[in-house]
Amino acid sequence: MPFPSSYRQIIVDGSPVGLHGLGEVFAALRAAGCKPGDAGLGAKIVADISRNNYIPVSARDLYAAAFEREYAAYLTQSESGDPGRKHGYGLWRGYPREAIPWFPTVAADLCNGCGVCLKLCSTHCLMPAEEGKVWVAEPLACVIGCSSCANVCKPKAITFPPRSMLEQYKQK
Repeated sequence: MPFPSSYRQIIVDGSPVGLHGLGEVFAALRAAGCKPGDAGLGAKIVADISRNNYIPVSARDLYAAAFEREYAAYLTQSESGDPGRKHGYGLWRGYPREAIPWFPTVAADLCNGCGVCLKLCSTHCLMPAEEGKVWVAEPLACVIGCSSCANVCKPKAITFPPRSMLEQYKQK
């Protein structure tokens, strides 16, 4: 089997994780008629993704939950007809966007679900979760250097890396 062409970052236990082949696995699950909430779905995705990615044994349950959430979002997006982002986020100062770790982190325990950040972010980097709180749905959609969502977050649930980290990305 050839190495998968898709690459996607998802949030697992509050941290972004880059994975190869998630798009192919999700497409195969959809073709097989798998639905969110099916028994063993998360474990099946973990097994399939583990063929091309390292998933720590101690974190498999966390990955399974994240994969189930992402698969539900994938189906919703597929059914809406929205093509979404495939890959290739472009360049910033000559560097591939995927190589620059600039994106928000949302502390679920601090988020009150007010949604002010959602109204501000036009890239849909942030999305509402089922329980009403906010999560980072598309980390690489975040505009590099922007931290406006953190600035309007009254409970200070949204944080970014220090802006100084961007200094290492000099214009190529």
